[in-house]
Amino acid sequence: MKFLSRINTDDLKLGTDKIKTNQKSSGYNELYNYIDKFDTSKESVLISIILPVYNEENTIGDILHHLPHHPFVEIIVIDDHSTDASLKEIEKVRMNREIKVLRHKINKGYGATIMTGFKNATGRIIVTMDSDGQHNPDDLYNLIKPIFDGTSDFTIGSRYLGSYHYRLPFSTRFGEVLTEKLLRLFFGVNILNNQNGFRAFRRDIIHIFDNMRYFGYAFATEQILIATLFGYTIKECPIKVYDREYGSSKIVLWKLALDIFSCIFIYALKNIKWIFTHKNDIRQLFI
Repeated sequence: MKFLSRINTDDLKLGTDKIKTNQKSSGYNELYNYIDKFDTSKESVLISIILPVYNEENTIGDILHHLPHHPFVEIIVIDDHSTDASLKEIEKVRMNREIKVLRHKINKGYGATIMTGFKNATGRIIVTMDSDGQHNPDDLYNLIKPIFDGTSDFTIGSRYLGSYHYRLPFSTRFGEVLTEKLLRLFFGVNILNNQNGFRAFRRDIIHIFDNMRYFGYAFATEQILIATLFGYTIKECPIKVYDREYGSSKIVLWKLALDIFSCIFIYALKNIKWIFTHKNDIRQLFI
């Protein structure tokens, strides 16, 4: 199948020739200079940063410590019923800076945790990022600027436009390439790093996610589909992605694959008019 040719084997071999750099912030001067120009007389928060947490005791404290510390930036942590010391680590940082902390009484899943954050965020732009240490907060500027500039409604961080400093599993790249093909063919949107959780949204489009079907990790795909069907502009932005130093991914690949493809199928049916007008393009995928 043609989509196999899109997988760069050099990407999969990676990085003995790439040196892993420190993912901690080196400073936010560019971000601060940019947001200080905005009139905040009608709102006190410009950016809300949402961090979903589930058993990340080894990373969450350090991540919170290195996030922007600015009066226009709101930090929201949602603990999805962690069973380790994550909350204790959060509270240690909370003693020295303002952080809004919310906790689920039961484990609800990644998507549900993000939705809790959305409902409690007050910023003009809402950012989501992972709490496992793979994302670099320095890249916040790359995600929020296109939205503030009015060129995008929804941005997604991309390791393929930026860089990644670890060996990328074949299954991950294969799945992303296949998902990319299906998104492009059935919905006309081209997102390379379509499962990345480092994202930013205009606050006034968040309501479109109120009736989500998937609250696990397929939530990321469903966000793209819903925003596309509503006609909102999505843009990928370069970011840096690092390997996990502690623990392992909580994603169950076979379940994620089933959820993603069922999600695409359901929304493709909703978009069936587009499918019938692009029959030839779809046929070419399998030639």
